[in-house]
Parts: sequence; C-alpha cells; structure tokens
Amino acid sequence: MKRPILSLLAAVVAGGALFGWGYRRGAASVEVRDSVVVRWLSGPVVHDTIREPSAVLVREPADTVWRTLPADTAAILADYLRERDYRLDFSTDSTGRFLVDATVGRNRLLSAAATVEPLLREVTTRHTVIRTVVQPPRWEIGPAVGAWTDPVRDGVWVGGYARRSFGRVNVSAAAGYDARSAGFCAQVQAGVAVWRK
Repeated sequence: MKRPILSLLAAVVAGGALFGWGYRRGAASVEVRDSVVVRWLSGPVVHDTIREPSAVLVREPADTVWRTLPADTAAILADYLRERDYRLDFSTDSTGRFLVDATVGRNRLLSAAATVEPLLREVTTRHTVIRTVVQPPRWEIGPAVGAWTDPVRDGVWVGGYARRSFGRVNVSAAAGYDARSAGFCAQVQAGVAVWRK
C-alpha cells in the first residue's frame, strides 16, 4: 500500500516540476506590453420632478427689522405673484451632468426638477504580444544511437545524450551500451555554432 502512494506522489512532483519548467520557458519566450485605456461613458439620464415641495426650515425675521416704510401694495403683490425659474448646475467633469430646474413664486419653492446624467468609468486592459522571442534551448536531453569503428573492430551502441548550450558554444555528453562488444561506451564533445537560421 505504501509503494503505490509513493509512486503517485513522485509522479505528481515530477509532473509539477515539468509543468513549471515548461511554463517558465514559455513565458520567457514572449514579450508582452500591457496598456490601460480609461474612458468615461455617459450613463442613463434620470429625470425627477417634485411638485409642491414643502419647506424644510422656515426662519422668521427678528423683531428689530420691522420699520415703518411707505409701501407700494401693487408692486408687492406683483412681486409676490411673479414666478422665477432658476437653473442650478452642479455638474463636474468626474461625476457627470447634474442640473436642477427650480421655480420660485409666492414666497416659496413651487417646483423642482432634477436631470442627472452620470459618467461611468470604463477601464480596459489590453495585453499585446509584441514579439515572440525565439531562444535556443540551453539544455537538451534525449535518446541517442551511435556507431564506432577502429582498425580492429567496430560496434553500434544505444543510449542517451545531454547537451548544454552557452550561446554559440555547446558541450554534450553521450553514453550507451554496445551489445556487440557487451560493454558500455561514453563520449564528451564541445562545439561552436558557426551559422544559425
């Protein structure tokens, strides 16, 4: 029971290491540029009208204000019955359009209508692949087959090789088993790449 669990654990660790290695190689082979675009979009327009609004606070004048002055009753009544329309603009660049239309008459607010058009912030992030960086592999490992000969005998061997690249210079080693001479063989070599495509 212990052996299958250890085998499974070893396979998971090896698979995770292989995935991490491949992910790092893939991420290093691509150059990505990020760009962020911020746009302000108009939201839905909301209209709201208040008819016959009631006063929140009424302040009476102080007693010392009253004086005896000559009064023109017709002018006072005309001013009392006159309706005045006001447009109040509370708009800003960051929040949008906010307008209030108010009508004042008979010493009170007769109606108020608000128009609200909010600005909505939209952020778009773009990932653009600039270029794919082709890098020659630094390490190579794989199967190998070779043949050898000298004036007295010859052989064919089967095994594996490992190669490490340092830019244009590479070093490789190969090892295998020769069934004809029933022995192991190994070789080490170094090389310089003169031309690449």
